[in-house]
Amino acid sequence: MNFVKFKENVKQILLKNDSYKEEYDFIENYSVSTQAKYNHLSVDFDTLLVQKIVSLLDTDTYKMLLEIDDFKHYYELGDLYSLWKIIYIKLEGPVIIIGAGVSGLTIASELSEDFLILEARDRIGGRVYTNEDNMDMGAAWLHGSENNPLNQFIDYNNMIPVASCNPWMHPENVAIKYLSTNGVLTEEYRQQMAVKWNKIAQKIALQTDKTIYDAFLELDSTNGFSESKDSEGAISKEDISSFLYMIEVWCGGSVKNVSTSFLNEANYQNALFGDYGGPHYLFKNGAKTLLDGILNKGKNQNIKNKVLYNKVVTDIIYYNGNDDGKNDCFVEIHTNDNNFYYCSKLCITVPPGPLKDIRFSPPLDNSHKDALSKIKMGSYKKIQMEFGKDSLDGMFANCPMILTYSPFILWNNYQYSKGKPILEAICPAEVGWALTGKPDEELLDDMLSQMRNYYPHLPDPIA
Repeated sequence: MNFVKFKENVKQILLKNDSYKEEYDFIENYSVSTQAKYNHLSVDFDTLLVQKIVSLLDTDTYKMLLEIDDFKHYYELGDLYSLWKIIYIKLEGPVIIIGAGVSGLTIASELSEDFLILEARDRIGGRVYTNEDNMDMGAAWLHGSENNPLNQFIDYNNMIPVASCNPWMHPENVAIKYLSTNGVLTEEYRQQMAVKWNKIAQKIALQTDKTIYDAFLELDSTNGFSESKDSEGAISKEDISSFLYMIEVWCGGSVKNVSTSFLNEANYQNALFGDYGGPHYLFKNGAKTLLDGILNKGKNQNIKNKVLYNKVVTDIIYYNGNDDGKNDCFVEIHTNDNNFYYCSKLCITVPPGPLKDIRFSPPLDNSHKDALSKIKMGSYKKIQMEFGKDSLDGMFANCPMILTYSPFILWNNYQYSKGKPILEAICPAEVGWALTGKPDEELLDDMLSQMRNYYPHLPDPIA
């Protein structure tokens, strides 16, 4: 049955009686976005009015609704408000999306029916957050451009190519500048390092059913990395440590939690490691342009008006309807401000951490609980230092990335990629956890000391 036509016919009934103004406003304005304001609405029951409205339903729809116990109950009471909620959910089929990050917004961009997005923060974007200087405080990369589903939202004229494929797992494809206690290492050394990392990965991948860290310990204890010196030289402790660090940069988590299966691809040399194929890019004007593309290029361009902010979901209640399952599926969602929302379809796009905090009724089955309990959250901190104009000129020329040693830190050089005198330190897993809680001044001293081991004349940053 066409809900729009049915709704118009109901409004015509209400317009014939001036005493139904409140009911008319309710029917006119009720949607998945506004339903919370009517949660506690209390009015006199009107059995006659309810009967008139229900009489507008076609026979099949009426029979379907009669199988819902609550529908029969509210029909007999003459409770228009509660009855309309059921009719709306079953006929309009509203969708609620939890989370206004890239996943949630992309889903919304494809929807034509009524929908609502519940967002816990006071902004959209999730991990995407671009500041006023077009620098990304969160997600910043497009990880492969071949067959990437985000391509429909991206203008590649405003993208900056950085590497021909994954630059962390295949460093031979990007001009990473290696800095060690011996100074700047040569291009020849850089290519040798890539070959060594390939060999290390292949050895670790053979250690099945282990974490990468445990596999490393076992190989190390049995001299599993020792080999005759060849054109690349023997694999050193420093080679292994730098490889393990780059794994953590890519995964955002400790190698103590990453399985060797991550490396166990048939052809390591061409493996994508979760990426799409093709070049990797940075966003010239920040990853916010991806959000703009989703909002403006999708099928639905009214997304921002459908977002409710500061809505932390606390409970999800699934009503299974009749035992035969014919009329199942509506969902009640509770938020931290004591509001609740109803839908026929629910999309959850939040990260595992917040997902674990949501109470489900009925509870999730054991397989889902077990899967959630095994998901590990990574840590990926970025520290940006901005220098004065021209102060980095010539210092890091033709080099989008820099790898420093002791401890290992990968730096993004935005002077090269964006023309901005900014160095960004990437601090994953233990490196990042060790920085947690430190004052900004102490973090700045740590990062400057690291880089000044190689560039003693590096000026103080201005921000």
